[in-house]
Amino acid sequence: MASFRGVHRTPAGSNLTILALESNASVVGKLDQLIIGSDSTPADIATRLDVLRHTTAGAAGTAVVEKPDDPQSSAPACNLRGGTMTEPTYEADFLLEIPLNQRATYTWNANPGKELRTVVGTANGLGLRSVSSGATPNIGATFGWSE
Repeated sequence: MASFRGVHRTPAGSNLTILALESNASVVGKLDQLIIGSDSTPADIATRLDVLRHTTAGAAGTAVVEKPDDPQSSAPACNLRGGTMTEPTYEADFLLEIPLNQRATYTWNANPGKELRTVVGTANGLGLRSVSSGATPNIGATFGWSE
């Protein structure tokens, strides 16, 4: 099983995807690490971030370069897309809710076997979404996943 990393930075906002992991027709992506922080000038700004599954992929945005943890691995089957984009169609319930102060850096690591999984299908995936924010600081996110 190969594992990969991808990084993207987008200003926070309301209902704005920061980073989305998109599966394909035959592969399940398993998100096992998430790192969130900000490189903006320090300030006391609260942002609520959610991780949700989506059933329709976003459009446009930025194609994010995926890097294998092992440089001998083949290219990933899943894709990463960074906001700003036409938003994916998200499920109503979130998998993780992360209220975060801009001065903080947050790391989430899944316990073995407890990774957040995409559903097989080209439009399905997982997204990190800025649901609300007191301003628009840059939000940097790193996804680590296996497939």
